[in-house]
Amino acid sequence: MGKSHKHLEFKGSRRASLGIEIEFQLLDKEGLDLADGILPLIESYPETPYIKPEMSQCTVEINSKVCTNLQELETDIIAVMQTLAARCQQQDLVLCGAGTHPFSVRPATITPLPRYRGMEKRVGYLAHIFKTFAFHIHVGMPSGDTTLAVMAMLKPYLPILLALSASSPFWEGHPTGFASFRQRVLAIMRDYGIPPTFPQWKDFVTFFENTQTAGVYGIIRDIHWDLRPRPQLGTLEIRVMDTQPTIKETMMLTALVHTLVVYLQHCCEQKECGYLLMPHHWWMEKMNHFRSSHEGVDANYIIDDQGHSKPMRAIIQELLTTLTPTAEKLGTAPYLKRLETHMEEGPSYLRQREVFKRTGSLKEVAAALAQELEQEITQ
Repeated sequence: MGKSHKHLEFKGSRRASLGIEIEFQLLDKEGLDLADGILPLIESYPETPYIKPEMSQCTVEINSKVCTNLQELETDIIAVMQTLAARCQQQDLVLCGAGTHPFSVRPATITPLPRYRGMEKRVGYLAHIFKTFAFHIHVGMPSGDTTLAVMAMLKPYLPILLALSASSPFWEGHPTGFASFRQRVLAIMRDYGIPPTFPQWKDFVTFFENTQTAGVYGIIRDIHWDLRPRPQLGTLEIRVMDTQPTIKETMMLTALVHTLVVYLQHCCEQKECGYLLMPHHWWMEKMNHFRSSHEGVDANYIIDDQGHSKPMRAIIQELLTTLTPTAEKLGTAPYLKRLETHMEEGPSYLRQREVFKRTGSLKEVAAALAQELEQEITQ
């Protein structure tokens, strides 16, 4: 690889290292609408790599350090969140976790940084309706070839991760009928969603260089697929999930992703697998993705190219059973047990709908979301 392509050299990480990024909503304390609070909030912090702005000024992103296990990650995130919540309180801001805000209608204000100004210039008004919130998981990978192999094997599982994390049933004051309307907002952009498959790292490098020539991408971070390699970090980044209302739910889903990636990497290296969802025709993949964003855990998952389907809940239960031995080795088994209980109680989109059904108020939905996070942080 030439000198000019150093940024595409894959810097392998230690096995199964772990990190997350979470985009939280900043709300006005009184009205609970989205608030453009990131600039004064950032000014109140000393320089820190763990609190960052995003494209919209109503978003604050927290980053974990690189961790070796879930327990270390959970401790790290809780500490960051407690400090952040205290700073928000000083500025009359409230933190909220969900894929979209229930009722905010005003266009997003773009954060005045060169990267975000450039994005606004490229996509125009689309940048101002981009009021969505996600959490991303990074899992360490030894090489680019392994990353792409695991990425291809992980694609059929994206609808499962989407269904379990769905937390955006409302948009600009309207019940959308979707479990994750965030995904429908993202779908209007040029390159969100299911990634292509690449046989080897050299194929990805060629693809990326060609997109640079075409003026499509400048840097790897310009790619916004649900899965993307991060060569400079030595990770596979999983980006399909909505932000969660609680750290507990974030950790459960992170445990699932971590365990699944380790399991698939083992399958890849040993050329074996137990229960494994096989790659589908691209149209079936697209339909499963849409069904999950629409119906969440009550979707029917298309299991083969002949069109046969199976209830998502059954698919999830079989997956958890298959992952149990790997989870026990990783120390993630207790988190996956909590995920089974979570399935019975229902993901966030169902809880939000229940609050709205009971109160008829989307402000009460926002209040319930904020309260869930606040109670957890202050315990």
